[in-house]
Amino acid sequence: MDPSYDSYYCEEPEERQTASIRERKRMCSINVAFIELRNYIPTFPYEKRLSKIDTLNLAIAYINMLDDVLRTPEDSGKYIQNCVHMARTGQYGAPAWSTSDLLARLNWIKWRRLGIEPIS
Repeated sequence: MDPSYDSYYCEEPEERQTASIRERKRMCSINVAFIELRNYIPTFPYEKRLSKIDTLNLAIAYINMLDDVLRTPEDSGKYIQNCVHMARTGQYGAPAWSTSDLLARLNWIKWRRLGIEPIS
């Protein structure tokens, strides 16, 4: 085998160690970002840490819900009530976010403290 082949395709131990350190730092920063994201999405009181994919899916649904609430000219509480009712009764036209487990999480929010009638 040609010696230049080994030197081209095989990393030096120092290079591998440097790459490993960079990868650990990258993964650490990603994990910190997920921890911060979990602080902003609704979770159940008894729930263990959500997986990364569950965190992303819930964050997408929550952001879509908040966006819809901001864009609707209707009262926010009534709008959410209508969307939840549409989703639970299987009506066509319910928002995409209302099919996620976000609806179950909405039941845990203390709506009266926010001055809104509870979502039913």
